[in-house]
Amino acid sequence: MALRKIIEIEGEAFIRFPHGEQKLGKQKSSFLAYCKITNISADKQSGRIIVECKGDNQSIKKQYGVPLSVEDNAPNFIKQAYMHLKTLPEWADATDC
Repeated sequence: MALRKIIEIEGEAFIRFPHGEQKLGKQKSSFLAYCKITNISADKQSGRIIVECKGDNQSIKKQYGVPLSVEDNAPNFIKQAYMHLKTLPEWADATDC
């Protein structure tokens, strides 16, 4: 399982020269990313996941707390984690891939 979405980032932009750097100030950019859960840790009450999103030249990781069920008929933790991500506003535009 994985998700595809446009990731928007903001940060300090600069140009590197052989003899130093020139700061350009804060800038926003976005990229189409392939996002997958790379780590899940859980106990009976809750879980933590790490999601890694990669684009052509960029990569980011984010951590989320997720509710996970250990009931016999519950989906596996990975499926539960992806289902939870899709309920969050920042993942509303994500598509399965």
